Amino acid sequence: MLLILPALSMAAGGLLASSIRPGRRLRGVVAHLVGGLVLGIAAADLMPAASNSGHPLALTIGFCLGFSLLLVINAVLEEPDESSESQRPRSMLLLMLPFLVDSLIDGLVVGISSGAAQQSWVIPVAVALEMGLAAIGLGTLLGRGTGRWRSGLSGALMAVTYGIGLSISLMITNGLQGAALTGTLAFGTAALIYLVVEEVMKEAHSRGEDDSGLVNVAFFIGLLCIWLLDSVSA
Repeated sequence: MLLILPALSMAAGGLLASSIRPGRRLRGVVAHLVGGLVLGIAAADLMPAASNSGHPLALTIGFCLGFSLLLVINAVLEEPDESSESQRPRSMLLLMLPFLVDSLIDGLVVGISSGAAQQSWVIPVAVALEMGLAAIGLGTLLGRGTGRWRSGLSGALMAVTYGIGLSISLMITNGLQGAALTGTLAFGTAALIYLVVEEVMKEAHSRGEDDSGLVNVAFFIGLLCIWLLDSVSA
């Protein structure tokens, strides 16, 4: 049930987008908390699980493929310069595409990491928080004026793409062992770290967002929570 929580969060975020909009402080706290939780679970569970398997070559290949794929996708989906295209408004599809790709990769990563992390609930909950707010933000942008139906559609499409990624990862990882499992875990770990550092935290520290000390503390609270959970369960 926890694995589909992010999909439910995305769908709900799209539906709520026409009526609410989270404030800067809430967005900042959630982003930093998600960053701390995800990096904590990567360091405490996923990286040890991959490194203790005894397949360093598979680990290296999987990790490099993980961040390389995300770099390529980010380059392809990079927004054009403000001076280009004569400031023409972007279509609904172009606005949604990065979010859909992000949802797909989140599904892949949640499925890959679900069997390796001791605290298997952390990543689905963190992704649900992050992508729920992302769905609200996208839905708010698309639902301006008379196009409020687009808000619900955007959240539903994000949920569907997440489900596709989750299904693919579960089918792949169920039969994996040895070096193949190590490479897959390394791939998922690299993708998680990239998404946190280059997507979540970069957006949280962009111009106009709340970057106060109180908000930044949430990052360390997230890390501390994972550390304490690992200490208690050890």
